Amino acid sequence: MLQQTTVSTVQNKLPTILREFPDFQSFKSKKIDDFLKCWSGLGYYNRAINFYKSVSIINKNFKGILPKDKNELLNLPGIGEYTANAIIAIGYNKRAFPIDVNIKRLISRLINKSVTNLQLSDILKEITFKKRNFRKFAESMMDYSSSICKKSFPQCKDCIFQSYCKSAYQSFNPLLKKNVVSKNINFYLIETKNKVCFIKKPKFQFYKNFINLPSSLDIELISKYKKNKKELKVSFEYSITKYKFKINVYKIFSKVIIDDLDIVWLKKGEIDQIPIPTLFKKILN
Repeated sequence: MLQQTTVSTVQNKLPTILREFPDFQSFKSKKIDDFLKCWSGLGYYNRAINFYKSVSIINKNFKGILPKDKNELLNLPGIGEYTANAIIAIGYNKRAFPIDVNIKRLISRLINKSVTNLQLSDILKEITFKKRNFRKFAESMMDYSSSICKKSFPQCKDCIFQSYCKSAYQSFNPLLKKNVVSKNINFYLIETKNKVCFIKKPKFQFYKNFINLPSSLDIELISKYKKNKKELKVSFEYSITKYKFKINVYKIFSKVIIDDLDIVWLKKGEIDQIPIPTLFKKILN
């Protein structure tokens, strides 16, 4: 959940998820749409899909117990080197080193030398050969590197390593922000007979695993309503990964329900029962 999502966001969402899905067994009676609905608000929905697939494999092949073998973990959808090592170290208190950019920065600054992940792993093995609590070591490295040895403004005066750190009190330029790509897009609230139009195969690819409100990219569908009256309901900016969208929401008044295999008409009371991304919740509200 913490991949590309802030700790505070996950903290706010976690109680809801744990209430609905307290353990692996609880997934057996739920569909993926149930989990996606619970996940809504965390973004990067492929993580949720991989999460659900991994739990299904764990229930089927490992009797509902999270593997502690690294190769078995790496074979689960969505789990890579970092996550596998984090599970082994933090979950099972075994020797493993979840190396992220923060930890890599900390060690590199201490020795004032760039290191590869493999070299860093060897360094950590050397300095932990007598350690027994790998859970605390991994968590302390994560916390220390992100709160003290910060990217742009490290807190050297508060650092316990300052006396022998080879980079102490150096100036580090603030990291440049990622290139932001600005785009305009229109979304359409097509309502008739107390039902709202959704599209199953949207051209807006960010939420392709969900039904979407029609957008200006769905040219074929929107062309069928081009003669209908429409009015601008709201405009706002919305960021998704590196993209900053200027979103215009139009309401289209129609008396006709177009039947199409790619279209779903939902009553307003039904919308709350399905998983939809936060963007569409914002538009509907």
